[in-house]
Amino acid sequence: MNERERFLKYMHFEPVDRIPLMEMGVWPETLERWHHEGLPKWVTSLRHLEDYLRLDRSFNLNWLEIQQEVYPPFEERVLEETEEEQLISDANGVIYRQRKTHKTIPHFIRFPIEDEASYLDLLPRLNGADPKRCIDDFDEDLHWRRERGEIVGVNFRSFFGFPRNYMGLENWSMAYYDQPQLVRRIINDRLQFGKDLLKRVLSTGLLDFVQIWEDMAYKTAPLISPKLVREYMLPAYKEFVAYLREGGVKLIMVDSDGRANDLLPIFLEAGMDGMHPCEIAAGCDPVVLRKQYPNCALMGGLDKRAIASGRDGVDSELKRIQPVLEQGAYIPMLDHYVPPDVSYQTYLYYVERRRELLSCPNTI
Repeated sequence: MNERERFLKYMHFEPVDRIPLMEMGVWPETLERWHHEGLPKWVTSLRHLEDYLRLDRSFNLNWLEIQQEVYPPFEERVLEETEEEQLISDANGVIYRQRKTHKTIPHFIRFPIEDEASYLDLLPRLNGADPKRCIDDFDEDLHWRRERGEIVGVNFRSFFGFPRNYMGLENWSMAYYDQPQLVRRIINDRLQFGKDLLKRVLSTGLLDFVQIWEDMAYKTAPLISPKLVREYMLPAYKEFVAYLREGGVKLIMVDSDGRANDLLPIFLEAGMDGMHPCEIAAGCDPVVLRKQYPNCALMGGLDKRAIASGRDGVDSELKRIQPVLEQGAYIPMLDHYVPPDVSYQTYLYYVERRRELLSCPNTI
């Protein structure tokens, strides 16, 4: 059984030889720390780490290369510069102020979409049917991914996450009340964009997995009310999911950090399979969610803070999620990228304990 077969069967509650052993990602600062604690210097990416520790290939860093932002991109420019920071206009037309060192979340100055007029100016760059959005050797790349037994997936930037990045969170949130027609226009256009963008790969029948990227929740609640999601986005979700299913897509999940619990029933109503990464610090617990939604596929859900605390924390977390693991369609991994406060020795212990559990989930 190859990685693709194992992943797809398991995420549909079907029996497999073992549960997939993968990680969402690793922060560069984490690998830098681990180099001082025994990790070979040649391990500089998640791909290297997967090879070195015999992990399954993460779907999250192996998406098909399809350009989903504005195309052609804008010219990236530094508008102003001091010794400490730069004012940047980026490839998406966003203007923001960024520190040169110790980079944090940028201070956003202006977004390319402010109203209907500015959206119409941007619209020619949002043509999903443009063949240049796919890499030149797209068909060959697709063929060899399938030959290698990899999960063939697309990370689709969807109806909340995409416009939020082009209007800014506050502006996009207010637009539901101040510019509802513009919101509906953007969502409907994004739906058509997704259909046009994926038509080529869907025609091959080889697309296995679509991740709906939204990042639409913070620590205590969603960034948008379930009422607004149901009113504005649910019809588009349903139509897009139906389009993907007709094209043979087997697994459709939402990627959202934070406490997206209240949105999960809407995703499931739209026909999606589940959600990840189940961020424990935000109360998005796979154990709780599985009790509420028995047929929901889940990933993530291991508290990175507990893992960082050492071996006892690792054992406690693996024991906590075991009931969900035994039911199937749940892949345990950290609830985001592995942070630098996890030591290399702790991570090695975590990998091996998890390997034992996923080979025989009833023994821990």
